[in-house]
Amino acid sequence: MHVRIRIAALAALIVMLAASPVVYGFGKGTSGPDVYAVQGMLKSIGYYSGPIDGKYGPVTERGVRLFQVRYGLQATGAVDSQTLQSILWAYAQAKIPQRAQPPTEEKPPAKTPSKVPGLSTAEQRMVNLINQARQKAGLTALRANSELSRVARFKSADMIEKDYFSHQSPTYGSPFEMMKKFGVSYRAAAENIACNSSVDAAHKALMNSPGHRANILNSTYTEVGIGIVDGGMCGQMYTQMFIAK
Repeated sequence: MHVRIRIAALAALIVMLAASPVVYGFGKGTSGPDVYAVQGMLKSIGYYSGPIDGKYGPVTERGVRLFQVRYGLQATGAVDSQTLQSILWAYAQAKIPQRAQPPTEEKPPAKTPSKVPGLSTAEQRMVNLINQARQKAGLTALRANSELSRVARFKSADMIEKDYFSHQSPTYGSPFEMMKKFGVSYRAAAENIACNSSVDAAHKALMNSPGHRANILNSTYTEVGIGIVDGGMCGQMYTQMFIAK
């Protein structure tokens, strides 16, 4: 079943699962797509009443603070990694049909440390599977790029929100255009996308596809970004972005 998430004026859903608040954050005076997405999600779940304009002003700060108080977070009014994770969780619970039984209490799930800062456990698992496959093929392991993973999460979330499955995004354009828009530089790049219910199943499907397998086992690439978002017709949406600098 196709899942369509409609939010007025929300162009992108931000997904930032960081291991520490130090890794990533923004607050009053900031502007851009991250702020735009946070405003849209907070408005959707009832914590923000201002315009969705991508500008982090007093109204946005107040909405973030209210959310932080409600979820037992440090009420700074600024968005750190833990706040982003909690906003995403609350938004997903409100907007994305859950296949599994939802938790009885409305609180963010416990965080599990990842080996690479900025990656969720599932994303780290996919990086490990990719590098295991490369090792078997006699190739150098790819370095996990947390900034590229952030871009990949935007792509996975966009496919869920806009209800499509394609390398060409109606929001960001081609993978190459999207990387450039987010300031990612490269001399070679590629993208794999998958819709599946688990990391291992998604990896197996990608490895069984000649084109996707070729990207995973391409000796040119040196870095990878993984973006996994709950939702969509299969349960989870996966984006792998590969680059060589």
